Amino acid sequence: MNFVMFDVQFEPIKHSVKKGLIMKQILISIVACSILLSCQPQKQTNTTDPLVSHIDATVKPGDDFFDYANGSWFKANPIAASEQSSGIFQVIQDTINAQILKICKSSAATQSPEGSNKQKIGDFYFSGMDSISLNKNGIEPIRKYLDQIDQAKTPEELAVLAAFIHKSAGAPMFDFGVWQDSKISSKNAVNIGQGGLSLPDRQFYFEKDARSVMIREKFVAHLENMYKIMGYDASKAKQAAGNQMKLETALASASRKKEDTRDPLKNYTKLTSSQLSALTPNFNWSVFFKESGLAKVDSVIVGQPEFLTALNSDLKKFGLNDWKNYLKYKFVRGMSSYLDDATYNEVFSFYAQTLRGVKQPKPRWKRVVEQTDGYLGELIGQVYVTEYLPAGTKEKLQEIGTAIKDVYAERIKNLDWMSSATKEKALQKLGTMIMKVGYPDKWKDLSSLKISRESLAGNV
Repeated sequence: MNFVMFDVQFEPIKHSVKKGLIMKQILISIVACSILLSCQPQKQTNTTDPLVSHIDATVKPGDDFFDYANGSWFKANPIAASEQSSGIFQVIQDTINAQILKICKSSAATQSPEGSNKQKIGDFYFSGMDSISLNKNGIEPIRKYLDQIDQAKTPEELAVLAAFIHKSAGAPMFDFGVWQDSKISSKNAVNIGQGGLSLPDRQFYFEKDARSVMIREKFVAHLENMYKIMGYDASKAKQAAGNQMKLETALASASRKKEDTRDPLKNYTKLTSSQLSALTPNFNWSVFFKESGLAKVDSVIVGQPEFLTALNSDLKKFGLNDWKNYLKYKFVRGMSSYLDDATYNEVFSFYAQTLRGVKQPKPRWKRVVEQTDGYLGELIGQVYVTEYLPAGTKEKLQEIGTAIKDVYAERIKNLDWMSSATKEKALQKLGTMIMKVGYPDKWKDLSSLKISRESLAGNV
């Protein structure tokens, strides 16, 4: 399939990206290659319309038009046992993974200078593929962090620990981030809302249907297994699991139903920092913000104030050990993809198999390739551009994009239903559009990042 993708932004608007969202540099690069191929004269060997070939004539279009139009494609491309879905974007992702795999393998097999892009890519990939060391070490690469959680003596220290886990492995206790203020689009704001649940939604803690009951039972069993992995004996693991279920059920009971979070006005309460502290005096927000890397937070947007009120009570209702166990679970679960097979498979068994119906894990190489691309995508993009992307691709795409803008401008000028003042504004807006194609004009500076072959979790 030959197609081109343009990533367009408007200059005056500052966009913020939530933690964890990673731009795939390679996708646009591959798409750029496809446009070049489409520009070359090609010998026509098959005149069959690909869309027609996807039709499943055994299905009546009036019964299920989607299956009628696409059924043959899905029969030829069944959902892999390690995936939850199938489609053209999965095909694209598989193509991306295959090309990134070549970069990872060649980088790992080459002795590149310390600090170079290939050294970092190769060592990260090697640390993830070294299953012998991973399985030998178990959760020891993160043991020191679990010990730090254990050493907490006061509830006030929970703020330090929560900030650390929010930065590194998950979102305990509440939802938190910095993104666009929905009422002032030109500004970013600290946003805090209900969260901290390990099950997908509050309803999983209360529904009485057979599937919900089964999921709760398997969740508690999963918690026991995770605590055993951390070194708890069977009795303490069972107790810790039961107490965590009670703690999370309390958080769930204070959470709004999903349908009640859809009104943006009812889920927007701006508070000063002092008002936030008054709302939850048992949690030290000043310490939390400082440990999160935020200075001089003067106001926050709270989605569900009543949740924080309940959390404030729960910080006293549940013992310090219960909260420390909860935080340790959140941390280990968040790091499980970078640890031994036993830890990874335990998390996969519950979250992928039980909750989402995925039958088996992805092969290790695919998981590690996606992790390498996720964390070092900017570096992989640079290697890809140098070694794989045909010269002139970016310039060609910019030429196409500029031509589209020029034609669009002429159409705006010739519209008979638009006033001169409106046309002027429209042309001004068109002029601020930035085309982000091929690869960035300026790559992120990751020169200070240290990557070694010793520990995948340490690299992460």
